[in-house]
Amino acid sequence: MLNRVMIINTGGTIGMVHSDPNDCDSPLRPANDWSEIIKGHPILEKYDTDYYQFNPLIDSSDMAPDIWIKIANVIFENYDNYRGFVVLHGTDTMAYTASALSFMLKNLNKPIVLTGSQVPLQFSRSDALQNLITAIEIAGNEKYGVRLVPEVCIFFRDTLLRGNRSRKVDATNYFGFLSPNYPPIAEVGADIRIIKDRILKTTNNKFYIDTKLNTKVIVLELFPGLDPNYLKCIFKENTDIKGVILKTYGNGNAPTKDKFIEVLKYITSKGIVIVDITQCTRGFVKMGLYEASAKLIDAGVISGVDLTPEAAVTKLMYLLGKNMTTDEVKKYMQIDLCGEQTISQYDFIYENLPFSDNFEIKAQIPEEVLKGELIEAVVRIKNITIREKENEDLKISVVIEGNENKNVEEYHINNKITKIVSREKYDFHGIFNHTLKSIIDRNHFLKIKVNANMKIKVENIKFSLYKEY
Repeated sequence: MLNRVMIINTGGTIGMVHSDPNDCDSPLRPANDWSEIIKGHPILEKYDTDYYQFNPLIDSSDMAPDIWIKIANVIFENYDNYRGFVVLHGTDTMAYTASALSFMLKNLNKPIVLTGSQVPLQFSRSDALQNLITAIEIAGNEKYGVRLVPEVCIFFRDTLLRGNRSRKVDATNYFGFLSPNYPPIAEVGADIRIIKDRILKTTNNKFYIDTKLNTKVIVLELFPGLDPNYLKCIFKENTDIKGVILKTYGNGNAPTKDKFIEVLKYITSKGIVIVDITQCTRGFVKMGLYEASAKLIDAGVISGVDLTPEAAVTKLMYLLGKNMTTDEVKKYMQIDLCGEQTISQYDFIYENLPFSDNFEIKAQIPEEVLKGELIEAVVRIKNITIREKENEDLKISVVIEGNENKNVEEYHINNKITKIVSREKYDFHGIFNHTLKSIIDRNHFLKIKVNANMKIKVENIKFSLYKEY
């Protein structure tokens, strides 16, 4: 069977057939089996496939987490017997299912290709036949002369997209799906051209599934005129909500008025995780990189970087299902797990610091940071509550060094930032650029040295590394 592809039909437009086979104007109904689906398309008979059909078939609008789990289990039970899998699915919620499967299928080294169509296969002008044939060939990979794609993906029209980067963007056009913040992993014309530098690497670790989900998540979208009290009422009445996807403006901007920020603090004080993603189709949330995001960070909101809404929802459900602490969920929401986001954020927070003019803290460098491209590093000193000399401006210098004795001048970097923190300000925010990677590459940990021109008392010092996928 390893030369065969398993087709899993969950439902959707692609598998609809006429209720009267002899009347092309008769109402559509779900197909009963594979033979009904391929009737009139003998070319599909040449492919080595086995067929599994959900009973009952699921309308895309009725897709739910328990069905994601069932799909994962079908793949797990048949994983060793097939070269790859094609999942037939309704288009409206396909990106949600693809995202969910990407988190639940662990150590994947076979293709899982989701596809569907805007028009049923039975129609003469349907997009279904091309979508289905190409999905089968991608799932069959080397059998059909196609490079192995060891991940969950969506094929539609002429592009293969990473599943957890995909979105349905058009209700009728045959080019119905896009991957806004990550390029296609294959382009399909006369040939199927897999772009190897864009696909995930295979693993030798044993395949397994992790299907525990906590679905107590909601999505909230900001708009001008939104009364923060409405949000507060939602969380007063629904005490079991565990996570919020907050769709904000632009690069993650939200109202800065105290009333709104206080509501966010109220929500996070209940142990609820708030993830900030952009309302825009393309782009990044840049929380933590710039001082403008300080109010949201202080309210307990975390960055969703460039997660799609579909990936953000399913990733949060997946992490909440692992019975982690709130801080652990926040940590892993900001780290790329399976290619779902471009930038990973690693935070180191130091609290209970003494009243002093000199601090030295250490940060052990995560193995993942050593493998990636460093974007920036940020040092933030939060809430400077006491100053030894209240009538003078505070001068703070931050130096980042490694655990070795080599002169940093060899690296041609600026590893020192000095700023004046006026009496009206209470935070220090310093950004170190990607050249800091020169130190990271040669060290097991970093030393962050903070020197001030007077003794100060601070709430905490936060050191963040931003790594590009």
